[in-house]
Amino acid sequence: MKNFQQIAAGVDVMPLSLELHRQTHLWDKNPCRLSKKGPHHETQDIFLRFNDEIPCIKSGDWSKFNDLHIADWYESIDHLPSAKKLIFDLMATVKGEVLGGVFIYRLKPGTKIYPHEDHSWHADFMDKFNICLQSNPAAAFIYEDEMMIQRPGDVHHFNNAVTHSVVNNGPDDHIVMTVCIRLDRGYRVPWSPEGWTMDKSKGR
Repeated sequence: MKNFQQIAAGVDVMPLSLELHRQTHLWDKNPCRLSKKGPHHETQDIFLRFNDEIPCIKSGDWSKFNDLHIADWYESIDHLPSAKKLIFDLMATVKGEVLGGVFIYRLKPGTKIYPHEDHSWHADFMDKFNICLQSNPAAAFIYEDEMMIQRPGDVHHFNNAVTHSVVNNGPDDHIVMTVCIRLDRGYRVPWSPEGWTMDKSKGR
């Protein structure tokens, strides 16, 4: 597989699934991805972590929403405490270094996420992982020449920088938690030049 890799199966997602089932009011409390102009407008979302949207709502200017930021927890995380175990277990498994955005999306039967690529500071800085909470055999994550069928408890790393889409042609909801994590990319700051000290820096 070129664009995705399964890294776990059989993860216990039942506690989070039960919390979701009991709290249907949480869907679309923060609908920042659901513009009719965007590829995700047929989904329903629960944002657990991302950039603070309050300044954008107050100003009406969303142009910098995806710029460099430190992600904050959203209010929904306190209603879905089981999500944190899944998130931090995943962080430990992949040796993640920075936790970025986390959201849960739902595709009802007959809906889809339209073909698109993700490009922004956050999308380029983070790697993306999907934890499947609920699905069916007719729901698929699709690339041009391959597709991924997910089962509850499956965890996949996927490439969001190439064109991808998701379809649910089955009878049941397709529900996934996407966790964005910065991995070690291998860059190392070199040792300072021989003989250099802070006393030799400008302004000192």
